[in-house]
Amino acid sequence: MRKHIPFFIILFIFLGINLFKVISDVHPFFDWDEGIYAQVGREMIRAKSYLVPLWQGKAWLDKPPLPPLLYGLAALLPIQPEISMRIVSVFMSGIALALLYLFAFRFSSSAIISLSTVIITSYLAPFLQRTQVLNVDVFLLIGWLGYALFYKKPFVGTFFLLIGVLSKSLLGFFPVGMVFLYETYELFLHRKKKYKNEYRYFLQITAAQIAVASLWFIWMYIQYKDAFIQYHIIDSHFKRVTASIEQHFGQRTFYIDIIIEQFKWFLVPIILSSFVLTYEFFKNKRKEAFFALIFIPWFIFLNLTKTKIAWYIYPVLPQFAFLIVYLIRYIPEDWMKVGVACAVLFFFFKTITPINSFMTTNYSTWDGHQRIAQDAKTVGCTDVSVLVSETTRTSYKTLKSMDLVIHTTTWWGDHPSIAYYADMPTQYYYTIPEFEGSLTKAGVTSCFITEIGDWNLKWELRLLSKNSKYYLGVRP
Repeated sequence: MRKHIPFFIILFIFLGINLFKVISDVHPFFDWDEGIYAQVGREMIRAKSYLVPLWQGKAWLDKPPLPPLLYGLAALLPIQPEISMRIVSVFMSGIALALLYLFAFRFSSSAIISLSTVIITSYLAPFLQRTQVLNVDVFLLIGWLGYALFYKKPFVGTFFLLIGVLSKSLLGFFPVGMVFLYETYELFLHRKKKYKNEYRYFLQITAAQIAVASLWFIWMYIQYKDAFIQYHIIDSHFKRVTASIEQHFGQRTFYIDIIIEQFKWFLVPIILSSFVLTYEFFKNKRKEAFFALIFIPWFIFLNLTKTKIAWYIYPVLPQFAFLIVYLIRYIPEDWMKVGVACAVLFFFFKTITPINSFMTTNYSTWDGHQRIAQDAKTVGCTDVSVLVSETTRTSYKTLKSMDLVIHTTTWWGDHPSIAYYADMPTQYYYTIPEFEGSLTKAGVTSCFITEIGDWNLKWELRLLSKNSKYYLGVRP
C-alpha cells in the first residue's frame, strides 16, 4: 500500500488545481457540447425524463441519457451551474485516473509505470480540456477501463459496461468485443476441459452483462419504434462511420496527425513498446500483452471512419501514455527506473504539456449570442426564433444536397447555448423564408434573434435589445 501513496498525492493535486480553476475562473457553456448537455440535462430533470434525453421538449434519440442526467442533477445544487456541472467532469476525470492507475499496475506490475502513465495522461491538453468541460468522453473511458479490469466479476463488470453504454451507446460495447476475442483465442490454444468450463462460464457472464446493458435499447425501441433505429443507430452511428457528416471533414491521417501533435518524439517509445508487447504476446505473456494494447484497435478503427472529430481520440490517450513508459519495466534496478521515469516526465512537461499556461487557458468567453439570449429572458419573451448566420445557411444547403446531414442537424443552430441561456422554447431556422413564416405565426411575446447583417426592416419588428453582433426583436 505504501508504494501507492504517491498516486494519491498526485490525484489530490490534480483534483485540487482543476477544482480551483473551475470554481475561480467561471466562463459560459461553450458551443457545441456544453450548451447541448447543459440544456438537455436541465430539461430531463424538469420533465423527470430519466431515461430519455430531451431537447426543446422533444426526445433526443441520438444519445444515451447518463451524462446529461448527471449534469442536470448537478444543476440542482445551490451554486452557479457553470460551476456545479463542471465539477462533475472534474471528479469523473479523477475516477478515470484512478482506474487507469489500477489498469497500468495490473498489466505492468510497476507502481512507477502506473504513476507515470497517470501523470502523462492527466496533463495532456485534450484530457485537461475534457476535465474542465461538460462531455461524455470521460464516462466512456471510465466504462472501458472498468470493464477491462473487472469483466470477470458479474456485477462490477456489468456496472462499468452500463456506464460505457449509457454514455456512448454502442461504443460502450467495445471492450466486450475485445475481451471476447482474447478469451476465445485462449480457448483454441488450450482446448482442455477445465478451460472449456471456464470459457462457458465466461460466456454466461458476458451474455448476462450484454443483456442488462441492452435493456435501454429494447425499451427505447418499444417506445419510439423505427424513429429510434433511424436516429440512434443509422444516423448517429453508421452514418458517422461512412460519411463526413455535418462538416466533420478531414484527411485520412486526421487522427494520426493528432497523435503526432500530442506526443511528438514520444512516438518512438510508443512504437517500441507496441513491438515489444506484440512479441510478448506470442511468448506466453498473452494476457498482459493483450490488455496492455487493448485500445489500439479503436485507434485503428478511427482512421477508417469518414467523420473526423478530434475528441474521438480521447479514450486512447491513456493507452499511448502507458506505452511511453512501459519499457521502464525492463530496467533492472528500482533507482534506475525512478531516474528514467523522472527524466521522461521532465521532458514531457518541458515539450508537450500546456501546464505553463494552465491557469490562463479558457475554453469559452462571454459572447454576443449568450448576452442576447439572456436579454430575451430578461425582457419577458416566452419563446424565441433564431435565424442562423448566412454562412451556416449556405453550408447547410450544401451539406443537405450531399446527404451529409442527419435528422437532428437543424436542432442546434450556430449556438445551442442560446437555448440554455434564454431558458425558453427556442427554434433555429436555416432559411429566410422559414424564418419569415415564423413571424406570421408568432404570439405577442414571441421574440426573434438575427445577426445584425440579417436584420430586415420590412419585417417590422420592434427592437428590444442589441449588441455588437445580434438583434433581438418582437412584433409590434
